[in-house]
Amino acid sequence: MKIFGNGFIAKNLKKIRLSNHFCFYAAGVSNSNLSNKKDFEKEINEFNKFRKKINQSKIIIYISSLSVENKNLKQDKYIKNKLKIEEIIKKKIQKFIIIRLPQIIGKNNNKHTLTNSIFNTLSKNKNFILWKGSIRNLIDIDDIVEIVEKYLKNKPTLNSTINIFNPRSIAVEDLLRIFSSILNRKLKLIILNKKNKNINLKLLKKNTLISKKFYKKIDKINYIKKTVKKYYK
Repeated sequence: MKIFGNGFIAKNLKKIRLSNHFCFYAAGVSNSNLSNKKDFEKEINEFNKFRKKINQSKIIIYISSLSVENKNLKQDKYIKNKLKIEEIIKKKIQKFIIIRLPQIIGKNNNKHTLTNSIFNTLSKNKNFILWKGSIRNLIDIDDIVEIVEKYLKNKPTLNSTINIFNPRSIAVEDLLRIFSSILNRKLKLIILNKKNKNINLKLLKKNTLISKKFYKKIDKINYIKKTVKKYYK
C-alpha cells in the first residue's frame, strides 16, 4: 500500500494494513480558508502529475472533504477545487474510491483546524467569534483510520464516493463550552447574527455507502467530550 501526502491525515493512514493494490492520495491544500489561486492551481497540477505516473492497475483512494456536500459552499474556492479533482478522478482513473471526511480531532500541528483553533484561542484568553447557529461534524482520527480500514478490507465498491461522518453533529457553541470546561478557561464568546452554512445530514445519510454498524462506537452523546479530553487535556 502506498500513501501520497505528508500531512496529518496521510501520516495516520499509514497505520492501515492493506495490500499493494491500494494507493492513497491524501495530499493538497489543508487550510480551507485559503483563497490564493496559485495554491489551488498547484494542488491540481500535483494531482495530475501523480495520476500520470501511477500504475492504473492500482485502486486509487482519494481523500476529499465532506464539505463538498454543503450546497451553500458551492462557490468556495477550496470546495470547487476538491470537486474538480473528484471529476478528474472519475474521468481519468480506472479504479478509484473517493472518501469524503468531516472535520477531524487529533494531534497535529495545523493551527487552522477547528479544534486547534479553539484550543489556541482559549489558551491565550482571546475572544472567540462565532456565527449564530454554527454546527460542525467531527470524528476522532483514530476512528477514521478504523472505519476506512474495515471498509476497504470488506470488498469495497469500486468507482464510488463514500461519505464518512458522525451521526451526531455538534453546535460549535457546545464544543466551545466543552473545551472551556476541560481547559478550565473562561469562554469569551462573541456571537454574530449571520446566516450559517451547515450540511444537511438527513440528505447525506441517503447517499452514504458506509453501514451503520461502523458508527456504533461514535454514536454516543459523550463522544466529542471524551475525544477532546483525549487530545487536549
